[in-house]
Amino acid sequence: MSLSDDIKSGFYSGIGMMLKGKEKLESAAREFIKDKNVSAEEGEKFVKDMVSKASETKEEVTQFIDERVQKAIDKMGYVKKEEYDSIKKELEELKESIKKNQQ
Repeated sequence: MSLSDDIKSGFYSGIGMMLKGKEKLESAAREFIKDKNVSAEEGEKFVKDMVSKASETKEEVTQFIDERVQKAIDKMGYVKKEEYDSIKKELEELKESIKKNQQ
């Protein structure tokens, strides 16, 4: 696993733990509704709104993390695997070409 995968994994683990609270969010919202004697229709709308906001937040956090991880990787000067493989292939081709020309 590469460093970027390790970083992403750590961040996503945190997000996962945060999202695991979705059930708790729904439960807390239902308790709030019950305590405030809100109609069933208003209550369901409230719960859906809360879950929707949590989902939006998850997407925003995920995007934020992806951008920060990419900036960190770029700043550290890591080369993408595709770039590395391309350079390696080109080097092998050059070596073969040199060998043929020396013979």
